[in-house]
Amino acid sequence: MRIGLDARLIQGPFTGDSTYWRGLIEGLSRLDAELILYLDGKLPKPEIPVSRDIPVRVLQACCSRMWSAWTFPRALKEDGIQVAHVQYTIPPRMPCPTITTIHDVSFKRLPEFFTLKDRLILNWSTKRASKKAVRVIVPSQHTKEELVGLYGIDPGKIAVTYEGVDKQFQPMDRTTAVGLISEKYGIQPPFVLTLGVIQPRKNLGRLIEGFAALKGNLESEHKLVIVGKQGWKEADLQGRIEALGLANDVILTGYVPYEDLPALYSAADVFVYPSVYEGFGLPPLEAMACGTPVITGDRSSLPEVVGEAGVMVDPYDPDAFAKAMAKVLSSESLRAEMSSRGLTQASKFSWDKMARETLEIYREAAR
Repeated sequence: MRIGLDARLIQGPFTGDSTYWRGLIEGLSRLDAELILYLDGKLPKPEIPVSRDIPVRVLQACCSRMWSAWTFPRALKEDGIQVAHVQYTIPPRMPCPTITTIHDVSFKRLPEFFTLKDRLILNWSTKRASKKAVRVIVPSQHTKEELVGLYGIDPGKIAVTYEGVDKQFQPMDRTTAVGLISEKYGIQPPFVLTLGVIQPRKNLGRLIEGFAALKGNLESEHKLVIVGKQGWKEADLQGRIEALGLANDVILTGYVPYEDLPALYSAADVFVYPSVYEGFGLPPLEAMACGTPVITGDRSSLPEVVGEAGVMVDPYDPDAFAKAMAKVLSSESLRAEMSSRGLTQASKFSWDKMARETLEIYREAAR
């Protein structure tokens, strides 16, 4: 069986979607799967960390829309592909059964966090792809329930394959981790860490308010380190930080290379993920795999990821974040207990397991 993957997302920086595709490709490379990866010649050529050589076709097109609608399907036909795997959008004419991955429908549940143009495009493409695909892959039961409820998709058509955690995410020697981030980023412990693209649904404003309350009620030298590239609609985050009197207590690092994240997780006293909506939520899983205590919101898919290992609070309540941080930071024994539970919880997720489940979905689609 020949499988064709629209692998363009691995041509960009590490974000949640590109991490999913890299993990899937790496897992599939260790299985008996005949893959071909299709890339866009206009995008940077990526490194593909796999255990064996996988054929790659770099396709040239005048624009991404033409790549998807014409160039990609034509290449699939030329190569005799039996099953294709894409994300969200399915081209109009496909020469073989097609599977789509849909990570979340935040654009539907939280429309205020998206531009009108993006909402219209995502809603149209998600609805169309969900109906056209032979199978729909989602990363959580929460996303499955959303697709069934919002688009009326047959539950039997939707497969949940939980994402994994890369092997680089494991506890580091703290002295080594602190030395690395101190030298490269000028960050010294103690600090609270959060990570994600800076955009409204990541809910950083309420975390910052909670951190201000923490500093006001608890004599603590902790700083808040915010890691992530600038998204949209949060351009004045620095202004909000200054208005709360936290100019010397909050550090915005911007985008951090993927290979530096384990050191940041390992050096932090606690990782807080305030997002109000996630299809899965890789950062809490990565933090747990590094042995870092985790505090998250109690909504969407996050309870599935964190389980009983972390502290979950109402993400719309800044005081809840403040109280949770105070509780965890004031108890070394609690942090040790949460670290142990987190390592156990993280061990349940792996790219190899996800790849095996996905390969079986390909086989069903081919049949």
